[in-house]
Amino acid sequence: MITKIFLLITAVIYGGLGGWALIDPISFVDEVGLTIKSSLGSSEIRSVYGGINLLIGLFALAAVFQSKHEELFMKILIFVIIGILLGRIVSLIFGELNSAFLWGFTAFELVWFTTLCIYLNQMKKKIF
Repeated sequence: MITKIFLLITAVIYGGLGGWALIDPISFVDEVGLTIKSSLGSSEIRSVYGGINLLIGLFALAAVFQSKHEELFMKILIFVIIGILLGRIVSLIFGELNSAFLWGFTAFELVWFTTLCIYLNQMKKKIF
């Protein structure tokens, strides 16, 4: 049951952010501190922040209703979060991880990563 709640929260957060970035990239970037200077920038926000996050949210929602997708979803999300955290580490090295907003997102990503690892570990124990 806790796994389903986690997946539902994931669906709401990622799906909500993705849908927002797809529909209104201007207000999305205003909130996160980015700027769009061209249609290319708008397209990239819609694609990277919107499309990817929306699909993560939809896949999480599918996993809520079809347990057979839980493990694959969690593995994919771990892969995505590792990529994001790699970017955060590089940003820290270059002195760019310098706002409470970024630290907040980093904390969220670390909590989600840790939770996913715990759930996957528990799934392996159930199999064997």
